[in-house]
Amino acid sequence: MGLPQELALALLDVLPEGVAVIDAADPGWPVIYANRVLSQLRGESPEASAALTFAALVRDAEDYADATALQAALGRGEPVRFRARTGAASGTPATLDVRLQPIREPGGALTHVVAFHSVPGGADAPAEARPLLREDRLTGLCHADWFRELYKRDFAIASREGRQLTLFLVDIDALGAYNDTFGPQAGDSVVRRVGRTLLSALRRGSDLVARLDGGRFAGFATGMTYEQAVRHAETLAARVRELHVHHPHSRVARFLTVSIGVASGAPTPGMRPDALLEAATAALEAARAEGRNRVVGQELRAG
Repeated sequence: MGLPQELALALLDVLPEGVAVIDAADPGWPVIYANRVLSQLRGESPEASAALTFAALVRDAEDYADATALQAALGRGEPVRFRARTGAASGTPATLDVRLQPIREPGGALTHVVAFHSVPGGADAPAEARPLLREDRLTGLCHADWFRELYKRDFAIASREGRQLTLFLVDIDALGAYNDTFGPQAGDSVVRRVGRTLLSALRRGSDLVARLDGGRFAGFATGMTYEQAVRHAETLAARVRELHVHHPHSRVARFLTVSIGVASGAPTPGMRPDALLEAATAALEAARAEGRNRVVGQELRAG
């Protein structure tokens, strides 16, 4: 016997997290349900929250240039976590932790996405009270939050000193299909193996590797020219292929592969840290659009 719709909605309404349900079968990805907590966290009326689209809901997501990257990950069946800043009314937290959970029908098609919103550190804790985790539990790599802090610091230093900075974004191709074939535990094992492979190739004292979410990683390095950065990304991709992880349902290759976006350049004073991230994200999406299992680079230029 299924749970009555009225009871299901009542349960969602008393959760401590803000919840939005998105219809992923509709091309516009509209929000079809928003609980009261969500509107409180966003500092808007319930009617405004219920009228959102997915793109508007995730507009201020950190680590993603636009909603397209998030939709692509969800379409692959990967849950996504990120931190979003909200310009809500006074008294509402400025930062929210957001978790996107894809809902797929038995055939594998994405039908809905459930977005859970919470205040970092717990429902009653201010955002600044949450201690930053330094290690990702799944891989042992740098935690995404700690990575962001170190990245901002190094970007500021590079901007001040005119140093070259490179950002790599690495995405495991067809991870959702791998999870569907072998199960989530096998998928976690693959994520760990890829993480260790990336770490072994980026191991200078100033290099850093983190898992952002699902099968997406980020790494940054200093002192590389743009050409060196692209060549190094090709080496990273080759090392993952050399793991020879069998992936029978990948449309890319017989074995596990990655797509890599590279952004490299010398930040100038006044340049936003997001500039390098946005360039790397655009490069990664281009690599995926061109067929995956490849590297695409963008050179960061002043102005």
